[in-house]
Amino acid sequence: MIEAGARVRAGPAVRAAVVFVGAVVVGGVAGYALVELTGVGSVRWASTQLADLASAAGALGAGLLAGCLLLPRDGSAFLVRVPDGPGAGWPGPRSGAATLVAAPLLLLVAEAVRSGHYYFFPAQLSGMVTDPGILLTSYALYTAGLVLMVPASLALAGLIGREQPGWAFWGATTAVVGCCVRIFQEGISFLALQLVGVQGLGAATAAVADTYGAWYVLVPLNGTDNVAWGVLAIGAYRARVLGWVPALAVAFMLTHYSGVLKGTDLNSLTGAVLLAAALVPVGVALWRNAPPVSRWVWWGGIASVVLLAAQYLFAVLSGFQTLG
Repeated sequence: MIEAGARVRAGPAVRAAVVFVGAVVVGGVAGYALVELTGVGSVRWASTQLADLASAAGALGAGLLAGCLLLPRDGSAFLVRVPDGPGAGWPGPRSGAATLVAAPLLLLVAEAVRSGHYYFFPAQLSGMVTDPGILLTSYALYTAGLVLMVPASLALAGLIGREQPGWAFWGATTAVVGCCVRIFQEGISFLALQLVGVQGLGAATAAVADTYGAWYVLVPLNGTDNVAWGVLAIGAYRARVLGWVPALAVAFMLTHYSGVLKGTDLNSLTGAVLLAAALVPVGVALWRNAPPVSRWVWWGGIASVVLLAAQYLFAVLSGFQTLG
């Protein structure tokens, strides 16, 4: 029972949610709206609309301000820690560590490779006329990053679960669902890009424009990947896996574009940079803290990598022709 005149204090989870979700979302929306109201929101700078730049700046600025005001100043703002406790099963500490490093780096490289093309789908399809190799390489790297992000998010959730099992459960659930939705969308993007070479740019653009809003079974789950970043950020901070600054870097991915044929601008590239800056150190720390494994496990891992490399080498030598 709360006595009259007593000061009600928000709990740590509420303050974390306000910083990593509330401030990021409100700051991003406010920044976007403010520039749109000035009438210059659609003006582009470096392939990025000013409204999107203002949204990114607003999200980061509001998050940093809220973090400074609401979260404890105990010297752990930049913390990266592997909590003590038993492993959570698959993917295991070694594989989990490797994917925590590889997945965000693949996403970052993919974003950087296609950064010269405007992010909306007509420009992405036009890129298949001028730079088909760049576009296909970028989407291939991004798809690989999303696939590896499934075990990476489970590894992060496993660390969170050692101290915050509830946040770990919902973080893992939303992350896996979100990655599956995004991988499905990447498949649509791949087919759409292939239409340019088969039917021509005009026909491909018309086909995508006419079907872009088509309903499919995963439509209600669009944006789940964005939600997952907020949940994982809160959980990682509450479990003291990450300090509030790297947790905010993860939460910034709430503003990242999701959908079919989404390219890169400075907003999405910033998100990829911040995600890599937050997760790669976690992967390195997890690898260093992982228990030793047997020689058979090492050789099994090496054999798997060699086999995978051989399959990709065969694909290159065969001109990327499929057997089916």
